[in-house]
Amino acid sequence: MGKIQWEKKQPGASSPALFTAVLPAVILTVLLLAAFKAGSVKVLRITDQSSGREYFSAPVKAMDVLTYGWIHSLENMPWTEEFIILDNNSLLLEKITVPAFGAGIPHNKGRVTRIENGFIVMDEIHEEFERIDWIHSQSALEFIMLNGEKMLLGEDLPHHATLTLKIEKGLMICQK
Repeated sequence: MGKIQWEKKQPGASSPALFTAVLPAVILTVLLLAAFKAGSVKVLRITDQSSGREYFSAPVKAMDVLTYGWIHSLENMPWTEEFIILDNNSLLLEKITVPAFGAGIPHNKGRVTRIENGFIVMDEIHEEFERIDWIHSQSALEFIMLNGEKMLLGEDLPHHATLTLKIEKGLMICQK
């Protein structure tokens, strides 16, 4: 009769095939989770509606204040619209400021209307937008501000382009 030999395995040892198959999957999963959780940011993007070409992007966060400054095309008067960036990436129109009413200027927005420094302020509007679409005019758009800082001037975007401003989820590749 032949001899039976018993192979003694080391505790915790596993086959090399299992190790080489599982380890890369675990590492990839950890990296993806880290990228989508820790590296996930909100990005404000301005793109062309037809081609999708991106003209501007900037990181933003919930509760940032986005302000459009317009010069009314018929009345030639300044007009501002103030939006709050929400956690769900939509834009909440909160305030419109105009010096007077005229063609195309809403007169019944918001819960509070008051006069401040000679301007009509329509406040507490609470109107939510998924995005802002417009046909750009370099003479009508004076500026776009984020938290009181001018990001863009009207001349920075192409005249008569059909544009969209939208808040999207993006990945932060590196931090400055």
